[in-house]
Amino acid sequence: MKLLKEPLLHFLLIGSALFLLYGWRGNPASLPGGQAGTLTMQITVTRDSLDQMENLFVKTWQRPPTEEERKGLIEDLVRNEIYYREAIALGLDRDDEVLKRRLRQKMEFIYEDITSLAEPTDEDLQAFMQKHHEKYLNDPRIAFRQVYINTNKRGTGAEADARQVLAQLTAGADPDSAGDPTMLEPEVLLSPLRDIRKQFGDEFSRNLLEIEPGRWAGPIRSGFGLHLVLLRESASGRLPDLDEAREMLKRDWSAERQKMLKDAAYARIRDGYTVTVETPKASAASVATAANTRGRTR
Repeated sequence: MKLLKEPLLHFLLIGSALFLLYGWRGNPASLPGGQAGTLTMQITVTRDSLDQMENLFVKTWQRPPTEEERKGLIEDLVRNEIYYREAIALGLDRDDEVLKRRLRQKMEFIYEDITSLAEPTDEDLQAFMQKHHEKYLNDPRIAFRQVYINTNKRGTGAEADARQVLAQLTAGADPDSAGDPTMLEPEVLLSPLRDIRKQFGDEFSRNLLEIEPGRWAGPIRSGFGLHLVLLRESASGRLPDLDEAREMLKRDWSAERQKMLKDAAYARIRDGYTVTVETPKASAASVATAANTRGRTR
């Protein structure tokens, strides 16, 4: 398995795949009418092509093709190949952005197929989770008691009223008789922060993390109004066990590795090209703007 993860092996496999791909396609004609030589005039309809063609026909029509239909399908394959070669010979593929994107996509599919051969070990997955620990960290869990202050009912005095109720709670007042009626649960058992966020909102959840346990605090604002909160218990977020997150880790590990190897393969190919970027011609609007700028600076 370690051999399959070697980047050098991946590059060799990619090179072999491209060689086989070009061999299957045949060298494109370099002159109109297939005048580049006898190799480009040879077309072989492979058994795999015939099987794919017939399987697609059966899926579409729920029956095998007749002999006449089969001949027509084969001729259509041949027509496609001939037109493809003649179009390449005429240079019709040049400056076709749609075709370029499609061919780039097919090249990237080749890389992805090859890099998917590697299977991560448990050590790979554990190291990957540690590297991206923020993504996989479980939510902290919090339990708290809350007393609600209705801002709609109390208006501009809600903040002052909340502080007064806070003082009463701190002095030992019964929370069941303090504050305003609400449909919200007064006692929230130990729950993931994401669940608390869904009920009370982002602002409330952020401030909840700053509260000191064992004493009343607030007021904390939510979409419902103001809250006085007694933090009962909190448990910090933790990384999951490997078995809990294995499938997600494998998917993310493979995606990162595919991107890394595709980028590396492209960089090696890119080194073989010399790229010249021509200076674009100045547009009429740019020339006019430059002339106006010079006129104002005189």
